[in-house]
Amino acid sequence: MLDTDAFPLLYDDMRKASSFSGTVELNSMRRGLHGQVVEAIGLRIARGGFEPGSSLPDEDTMATELNVSRTVVREAIKVLAAKGIVASRPRLGTTIRPVHDWNMLDPDVLVWQSKARPTPQFIRHLIEIRQIVEPPAAELAADRATPEDLRAIDGAIAAMAASLEDWQAFMTADVDFHVSVLTASHNPFLQPMAHAIGAALTSSRTLTSRDPNMSRASFPLHEGIRNAIRRRDGNAARDAMRMHLEYTWIRISDFLKEDERKSRKREYGNENR
Repeated sequence: MLDTDAFPLLYDDMRKASSFSGTVELNSMRRGLHGQVVEAIGLRIARGGFEPGSSLPDEDTMATELNVSRTVVREAIKVLAAKGIVASRPRLGTTIRPVHDWNMLDPDVLVWQSKARPTPQFIRHLIEIRQIVEPPAAELAADRATPEDLRAIDGAIAAMAASLEDWQAFMTADVDFHVSVLTASHNPFLQPMAHAIGAALTSSRTLTSRDPNMSRASFPLHEGIRNAIRRRDGNAARDAMRMHLEYTWIRISDFLKEDERKSRKREYGNENR
């Protein structure tokens, strides 16, 4: 059974990128078979199983490896092509497109990159897009939030407060908080950013989950954003969100540097064996 739920930490090995690892089975708790095949191929590409410019195996080979029909594989390739990941041409087969051609805000693409191996550059880019979008969104929310919006934001804060010792539950509530703020901006063009925020939080938590104080340290920053929105103080809401994201990047940078130091230490140790 292909492990599409695995979430390797930064700098983990790439052993799952080497093949499709068996068959895809229908799971009622997940997508249908077609969706699982799309994810299986997409994850393998995101994990580096195929370099940009290289070709995917032919339909017969993938159908055999995944234990599905050629029709299912063919339809999955069409989905990946629509996401900008692959290009299919008659007699040339299916090739992997450069990463800059991928639809990076596509929910699936974001999830696959987060699951695969979130690089420092990937995490930094997600933080940057959040810094561009979320402070103005918080400012808008302070002006436009309805009573229902405020209840949603309050609910997310309450859930965060109740899960300070459970980082997974805290992360879920954290995503809910930021999505609620985007929703409260009442700008429909900001709604797709919810997927980027979810991916950013998931990727960063592969690093910061090892720090039991991270949730407690970030919670007051979220409260400050909520309080400013409730006061209808747009400038304060914008500044509070900016401060929160700056703090987040500082913490993540520290963890990235520590991971790099440990990785180099492991490499040095292996060279001297």
